[in-house]
Amino acid sequence: MNKTMKWTSAILATGVLLGGSGLIGGNSVLAATTGTNTVKQAVQQPSVVLKYKGQILTQQGKIVDGNTMIPLTVLRDAFGLAINYNSTTRTYSVGSDSMKLNLEVSDYGVSTDLNGYYIYSMTGNHEAKMINDRLYVPFKLLNDYLGVQGVYNPAQKSLELSKLVMNDIKITSVTLDKSNKNASIKIQYPKISGLTDEVQNTINAAFKKEAELFATESEKESSRRDGTIENKYDYSQNYVVTFNREGVLSVVVDQYGYSGGAHGGTMREGHTFSLKDGKKIELKDLLKAEPNYKQKLDKMLKASTKDIAFPESTGGLSDNPAFFVSESGLAIFYQQYEIAPYAAGIPTYTFNFSSILPKGTDPFASFK
Repeated sequence: MNKTMKWTSAILATGVLLGGSGLIGGNSVLAATTGTNTVKQAVQQPSVVLKYKGQILTQQGKIVDGNTMIPLTVLRDAFGLAINYNSTTRTYSVGSDSMKLNLEVSDYGVSTDLNGYYIYSMTGNHEAKMINDRLYVPFKLLNDYLGVQGVYNPAQKSLELSKLVMNDIKITSVTLDKSNKNASIKIQYPKISGLTDEVQNTINAAFKKEAELFATESEKESSRRDGTIENKYDYSQNYVVTFNREGVLSVVVDQYGYSGGAHGGTMREGHTFSLKDGKKIELKDLLKAEPNYKQKLDKMLKASTKDIAFPESTGGLSDNPAFFVSESGLAIFYQQYEIAPYAAGIPTYTFNFSSILPKGTDPFASFK
């Protein structure tokens, strides 16, 4: 089944988806909430000493439900990133372009997005929190998406923070708005610069083609809307950069469509490129050092999916597996309803490369 057919099937099946002072002092980011439902955390949460460039920060992290939480102001005071606040939407923003983190505070918690792509985790390890009226973000969120790494010292209960060395490129967003009387159609896709023209044109053409195809599909679908459906149809595309190092760029694109019914449906695509030549990287390119990688992954996936997969689904490695690269390793994912019910969302399973490849193997060696 091609992508267009799969996306249309998903729509028809009505599935959806996808504080303190710093190193040199400064003010805390305080909760911009009202009412009695402001999220609170007990002051007894275990603390973590934070370090940057060998110096102990005056701010401390906290352990909440097993996640290390970092005060948002550390990004300002240690990393030099400006924090902006929109009082109308009650949203704090830090960073820029594809790495612009937006934290919308409400009486129900904190909604997190990266440049419009909402970050959600079934385990909660990407959720920002208000703790004693100060805003904290999970270290895992910073590590996965904002280029921050850390080394934990269990004896000192300290976390040494530093910046990851990223690819020397710039990633901005292009927006297509094809909204009409029948539908809202808003599409966002990445544009790369900083490479040779040949390489970046190849990558950018792939992202543009995907976006324009989705726009065309959305316009065609919405043209069939009739008077029996009161609400306008809704289509959107957003993306998030999951890996941008070692000569490799990995991007996840989510395409959402609603054309009536209880909810809409999302199709997810993973795109991983070599920045040396602009070619799309396949699973075999990353795992070529392990001849039996298919058997290994199949076994690992079957073990991981056994509790959620449909009885008739093996939940193993498909012939053409969907994947992306993240700071945590190789992520294999399945579309909605592909192996499990709607409640499972888009099942995603991440494996460290060291669990697949021979010891000491660098999966990115040929792309640097």
